[in-house]
Amino acid sequence: MDLNHQYFEHQLSLMRASAAGTRLAKTRHLAAAGVTANRISNHQSGIGAGAADGWSRSSHNVYLWIDRDLRIAS
Repeated sequence: MDLNHQYFEHQLSLMRASAAGTRLAKTRHLAAAGVTANRISNHQSGIGAGAADGWSRSSHNVYLWIDRDLRIAS
């Protein structure tokens, strides 16, 4: 796995969420960031990397935001 590419995709998703014009668009970009964060976390956990715990917490927080935004956007 190319982690640099995954980190780049994660950052792009967060920047797109920040610049989104609607709550639905923001939610979709945060969801994409969460998927990428989980992918990174799973890879890091699989190789025993110490940073994996940080990504797990980070992706959990993204999903909390997504849930809140989905309720608001509905």
